[in-house]
Amino acid sequence: MEPYSSELTAVVLAGGLGTRLRPITEKVPKPLVPVKGRPFLDYLLEKIARMGVKKCVLLVGYKGKMIEDYCGDGKRWGLKIAYSHEKEQLGTGGALVNAVTHLKGAALVLNGDSYLDIDARAFYAFHCKRNAQATVYAMPGTLEARGEVVADEAGCVSSFREKQRSGFGLFNTGAYIIEKQAAEFLAQQVKEKKLPPAFSMEHDGFPLFVEKGWLFAYVGAGKFLDIGTFKSLEEAGEVLP
Repeated sequence: MEPYSSELTAVVLAGGLGTRLRPITEKVPKPLVPVKGRPFLDYLLEKIARMGVKKCVLLVGYKGKMIEDYCGDGKRWGLKIAYSHEKEQLGTGGALVNAVTHLKGAALVLNGDSYLDIDARAFYAFHCKRNAQATVYAMPGTLEARGEVVADEAGCVSSFREKQRSGFGLFNTGAYIIEKQAAEFLAQQVKEKKLPPAFSMEHDGFPLFVEKGWLFAYVGAGKFLDIGTFKSLEEAGEVLP
């Protein structure tokens, strides 16, 4: 296996409308919403660079030019940044399919409004050891308003249930590793009209992987936050470095 940093590309979903943060997101896209005086995306790209990853693709849509103007080529973070533009909202799965030509091997997919204390090397090693096509980064905790991941002792996922109302278990953090072959499989599903151009990875993509035995779950620990609501945005300043 090639060195981890040259094998893995970070892919950041940064094209959402951020409707729950209006009116802030009427002026700036959600990834650029400031936390302690810095755009949230700045923290995320800094984290990606610290992981040892060198290549990053930003999947942009709503106010995407503002993100591109801010991030540029990524040199200030020691990254090489490319952009995949959505002409319309494609969802978490459609956006990835739209960017498939940017992928050379495995991709570490992250949400542009979430921050994880992720051990990327251990995560990637687990993914490779399982010979997985896709591996979600799961954490134990409350399932309220979160997707539940059910997996066996080896980590093979048997079900993926999005947005639970209550309970405690393994929840989906939104971060996952996917092989280019699996992303191309989804692209083929869209081409054959078995999936629409705009689709959800959680609702539509992952269940297909579960059927094929392709989806695994790595159980991590540490800090996890998103800035999707005003409450979580307020709390973010206490968590981010």
